[in-house]
Amino acid sequence: MTLPDDFASRLRLALAKANLSPAALGAAVGVDKSVVSRWLSGRVRPTQHNLSKIAAVLAERLPGFTVLSFDGPDLLGPFAREADAGSGTHALSVPFSLLDSARNETARRGMEYFGTYWLYYWAFGQPGQFARMALMLRPENGIIEARYGAEGFAFKGSALLMLNRMYLIMAEERFEAMAFLVLNAGQQPKARFITGVLTGPAEGLLVPTSAAAVLVRNGDLSADKAVDLAKFSKDCERPALVDEAEVPAAALACLRLASNRKGPLMQAPYSSGEVDGAL
Repeated sequence: MTLPDDFASRLRLALAKANLSPAALGAAVGVDKSVVSRWLSGRVRPTQHNLSKIAAVLAERLPGFTVLSFDGPDLLGPFAREADAGSGTHALSVPFSLLDSARNETARRGMEYFGTYWLYYWAFGQPGQFARMALMLRPENGIIEARYGAEGFAFKGSALLMLNRMYLIMAEERFEAMAFLVLNAGQQPKARFITGVLTGPAEGLLVPTSAAAVLVRNGDLSADKAVDLAKFSKDCERPALVDEAEVPAAALACLRLASNRKGPLMQAPYSSGEVDGAL
């Protein structure tokens, strides 16, 4: 099916797939039905605030629907998920209803996290040195696709956003290695500085190792996945090890604090203004 290019037509299509009337959408979003009529006619485009609310309402009936669905090439992707789910023979299931919870939370708050980041942490197997990896979080099939890499490394996997935490599970094909990243909450309306813990294999003997990690936003996503992937691939060409001078001051302070404490790493002890100024 050829997708329409304009927002109004895409909204009409989404409402039809969700079996949701314009009046019901207006009531759910909290606007008069005449406002919805103007959206559907193309005379007015919703504000970003209302757009997020519209996506959240649609996601209740169309799991995986996000704000980016309106502008991206995969508007119908979430609708076809059930048909696609049975086509793979190697899919791993997530126990309980956690995947549904992650999809709902992604629809509600995923926009805060979508983007590209620099991931800083104490280098595995290199005492006293810092590693910097490129990381991208992008909506995919109702959850979040995660990519992470640098020169010589390319991990890919998924991120589950649940109860103000994000859990990333990624794999590297060449070395048959896995990496796991647990992140604390980001910030609204856009996460810029996130702390967490990274676990993965160290160099050489591939011994499992963990380290405090900090994500610093590097850029936002576009509506074109190919463009985003090309930019991310370019970031991944950089070497993994960096000098201390290349680590942002706020990230450096947070990593040093984590290495000197016995308790768990919590959100960075900075206000948003202090973080922005340090970066």
